[in-house]
Amino acid sequence: MFLKTNKYLRLFFCLASCALLLDTVYGQTIDTSVYKQYTFIKHNLNKIENDSTSLAFFYEKLYQLEQKQITRVNITHIGDSHIQADNLSGLVRQKMQLRFGNAGRGLIFPYRSAKSNEPSSYKTITNVAWDYKRNVFYEKPLPIGISGFTIETNDSLAEINLMVKDQPKLGYSFTKFTLFHEKGQNNFDISICDDLNCERGMFKSTDKSTNAFVSELKFEKPVRQIYLRNKCADTLNQKSTRIYGMLLENDSTGVLYNMIGVNGAEYRHYLMSKYFTQQLSYLSSDLMIISLGTNEAYSAGFDKDLFYRSIDSLVLSIKAINPNVNFVISTPPDSYRRTKKGRVKNPDMKLARETVVDYCLKNNVAYWDLFEIMGGYGSMGKWYAMKLTVKDRVHFSGRGYQIQGDLFYNALMDGFEEYKKGKK
Repeated sequence: MFLKTNKYLRLFFCLASCALLLDTVYGQTIDTSVYKQYTFIKHNLNKIENDSTSLAFFYEKLYQLEQKQITRVNITHIGDSHIQADNLSGLVRQKMQLRFGNAGRGLIFPYRSAKSNEPSSYKTITNVAWDYKRNVFYEKPLPIGISGFTIETNDSLAEINLMVKDQPKLGYSFTKFTLFHEKGQNNFDISICDDLNCERGMFKSTDKSTNAFVSELKFEKPVRQIYLRNKCADTLNQKSTRIYGMLLENDSTGVLYNMIGVNGAEYRHYLMSKYFTQQLSYLSSDLMIISLGTNEAYSAGFDKDLFYRSIDSLVLSIKAINPNVNFVISTPPDSYRRTKKGRVKNPDMKLARETVVDYCLKNNVAYWDLFEIMGGYGSMGKWYAMKLTVKDRVHFSGRGYQIQGDLFYNALMDGFEEYKKGKK
């Protein structure tokens, strides 16, 4: 049964809110010498398991990009509060783009308008209060799309100011802006203006496109700041603006690494998101990374069979709109559980880890065993002692996520190098 009580939702909210306390280290590089003090990390296990055939399509695309035979490889990383702040995924993005080329910042969402934490690589500011929803709160009426979040306003004067920030050796100015939003005669038009307040384009709500939720705008020169402003051309019918996400691209060859993270999310929440897979198809992902499972096993009563079915349902729903995509599923990290006696080791995380591995082996899906790589059951205490987690011993510090991103990147590249050896 998919529905859970409000008690559990409150737990998810409490768990997710801790992500707001995480320190941000996105964009920094890591000195591998730091690993000498973290003897509990099992580097010998740091590999993408089961990847020899399950990642052949992605590895080949990456090889073709490296050989300059194609111009783009698309990666999408789906997760929960471990991902939303973009510390882990941001480090992987940085390293992938430094090696293979930077095709843009990728998918973003104006989290501030939804009263949630936003990655540090961009900033959004709005002049009005928006109604909002994230996919965890399925009882609220707003439908959910590609980002796992939705915002909506009835204010005809609403605007969002978007500014991107460069990272070390990576510029994120963009030449193409894509908006995922509700279209139709009842929605406001949206004017796109640059930092000099000059209008650069107009998304008319009645314009037709190949994707019912997508409007696109190309810029002659790269920009790093734009304003989205509601425009009411029909006072009788136009009543609202609803936004599902934004995509930032440039004209360069390389990797586009998209992040979709929702505090408190489970597999089932993405499955229950009305337009998620329909809009996800626009990204044409070559690789889908999934980092979920912490919230399913956070509270007592973990259902292993239900968890298995939820993994399968999400994978199949994505394959239905993108048959060629490859997957890497991460096992959830070890963590603690809050009880009346205080914070204790959470044995259900072992079951969640076993379920992910079981699913991947039975369905020829690649997986990254973060649970064992970080040290296995009880290792969260060691990470906490080294200040690599926050006090809840569920979420990590910025450095903790950075280390995970570095480990994942190294594992993925080791697999890629093995693939290339087989081509010789």
